[in-house]
Amino acid sequence: MKYGPDLPPDPRLTARVGRALQTIGLGAVASFLFSIALSLYLVFPLASLSPVELYHNAWEQAQAHAYDTATLKDWDKWEHKYDGQIKTQEDAVKYINEMLKSTGDHYAVYLDSKQTVSERDQMQGQFAGIGISIAPRLDDQGQPVFGDDKDKGPLMASDQEGYPVLDVIEGGPSEKAGLKRGDVVKAINGKSAKDITMEDFVKQARGPVDTTITLTIKNGQSDRDVVITRGIVKTKAITTKTLTTPNGLKVGYIRLESFIQSDTPQEMFNALKSFQDTDRIILDLRFNPGGDVSVCVQLMSMFIEKGVLVTTRERAPGAGHIKQTYSVDGDRIILSQVDETTGDAGSQSARRPPALGLNKQIVILVNGHSASAAEMFTGALKDHGRAVVVGERTFGKGIGQVVMPMPNGTAMHITSLRYFTPNGTWLGDGGNGNEKFGVEPHHTVKLVESPKTKLGDPATDNQLSFALELLSK
Repeated sequence: MKYGPDLPPDPRLTARVGRALQTIGLGAVASFLFSIALSLYLVFPLASLSPVELYHNAWEQAQAHAYDTATLKDWDKWEHKYDGQIKTQEDAVKYINEMLKSTGDHYAVYLDSKQTVSERDQMQGQFAGIGISIAPRLDDQGQPVFGDDKDKGPLMASDQEGYPVLDVIEGGPSEKAGLKRGDVVKAINGKSAKDITMEDFVKQARGPVDTTITLTIKNGQSDRDVVITRGIVKTKAITTKTLTTPNGLKVGYIRLESFIQSDTPQEMFNALKSFQDTDRIILDLRFNPGGDVSVCVQLMSMFIEKGVLVTTRERAPGAGHIKQTYSVDGDRIILSQVDETTGDAGSQSARRPPALGLNKQIVILVNGHSASAAEMFTGALKDHGRAVVVGERTFGKGIGQVVMPMPNGTAMHITSLRYFTPNGTWLGDGGNGNEKFGVEPHHTVKLVESPKTKLGDPATDNQLSFALELLSK
């Protein structure tokens, strides 16, 4: 069944999402109940398994959690396919990913222990490294560019010669060492960085606190070496500033990078509190890859007074599906559940965060890279008439992944749910098939890109300047 209009496929890139729970305004008991319902990334001790047992366990869990069991084609043949070839945990992870690839679920992935720790750090908004944000190199159609070995992932965003371009995190070790956004890395510890993959760059950049790394920065005829001391990097999901409309009205600009970090609701609360003297807000969700359902629900509740926020249909492990509806009423966030197989129903509630955005005029900026929870948020505010949406049609990812802690410090992602906006719209399968609808803006405005374009700068960001014009009326 389709829940959206027939639209042409959008080839642009989305990103993998994480899971987290922020308990601002939620009691301990309610937080515990919500953590069960929201398929969160929980950390608890699991039995240590042999490499073959680890593979078999992943086979069982994928079968139990996949949203659509029809994607598990000839699943029995995979159960013991690699038994004779799995000698190490590295082998197990490799062949588990081969197995998951057969499902056609582009978001299904098995993480080794190091990747699991890295993801948990990202979820907590901190990691040990040099304070660099990275992005993939994209072709003219917005598709990621790969090197000779696609298993290593996409190449890092680069200049015309193939050398990676940096985006420096404010307050991080790289900025303290004198690096700036747009600097180009020619070498890492003396080794050429040309056509380096994102994965390889991260591996070399991260390391123990207080160790050093040397980046050779392109600088015309005379390249320069910069020694950076690794440290704990704290990332912010939200940045803010005050802008002015053409007729002189103050506007609060809030850029939200993702819904991944557990402290994002607190950051949003702080941002809205800082804009108490204006009733006009621009929420910039362009290039926002999404994140966690619980974080998104809490953010939506800050802007929507009453009614349904989102409905999910999620696979019950090893069984049928459960329909879950999140709504707000008064000072409560309410979760209602119905087991589609048994008909059993129930509900639970928790205190909502302070709803500081209720009386604000909202414009949301989106583009083809706004995905998952970013679309969930935008769709809810659009359906409730709480925001005017400006930009380009969003990515179209109306599906979500359970992120499961697995034995031996590993983790697995697999698509386990679909979600629907308050009016019942499904936004599509995010590229797993041909059903990608996305959120259609009220005002379609294509970003005019040039070397001078800088998101968040009204002088060079035409989508932002359009939003300011709207809020001047």
